[in-house]
Amino acid sequence: MALLRGLVFPAKCKLLGRRVSTGRNLKIFGRLQLKGPGIVVLGDNVVIDRLVTPWTYSFEAQITIGSDTYLNGTRFGCKQSISIGRLGIVGDASISDTDFHSTHVDRHSELANIRTAPVLIEENVWIASSVGILPGTRIGTNSVVGYGAVCAGIYPPNSIIVGNPARVIKTVPGTQEPMN
Repeated sequence: MALLRGLVFPAKCKLLGRRVSTGRNLKIFGRLQLKGPGIVVLGDNVVIDRLVTPWTYSFEAQITIGSDTYLNGTRFGCKQSISIGRLGIVGDASISDTDFHSTHVDRHSELANIRTAPVLIEENVWIASSVGILPGTRIGTNSVVGYGAVCAGIYPPNSIIVGNPARVIKTVPGTQEPMN
């Protein structure tokens, strides 16, 4: 049934005027709800569980999900670019490349500056539940982001990342160079 939903989904999006590109074997166990004028690109063997909401807020916005990635209740807000590499596991997290509003004192002005910066989550990253990924964040290959972390900035590969603000606490087991 999940494969059938994955086959029907692109046709449904086309009828609704949504821009989506899907790879082979998209499996939808939950619901995938696209909104906005941007494009969503899903690689091969992507699995969707619970309600996943890749929402775009500009025509230029692009959300890219790598092959063999599992999304479980993930929420996206994209004005420019959000990219998740292959083999990702992303829980009930919130990922945004924009603040949606200005933090400046003139925030009620239509001319107020609103921060927007691409988000890059590299290959084989596991993001736990209740995680916030803020604009401009980059998470390195093989990393693990623990429950409730709020990530802002650049995190190196092979890191276990926790806390608010998120910080690296140790290296992912099995990724260190062997001692001679």
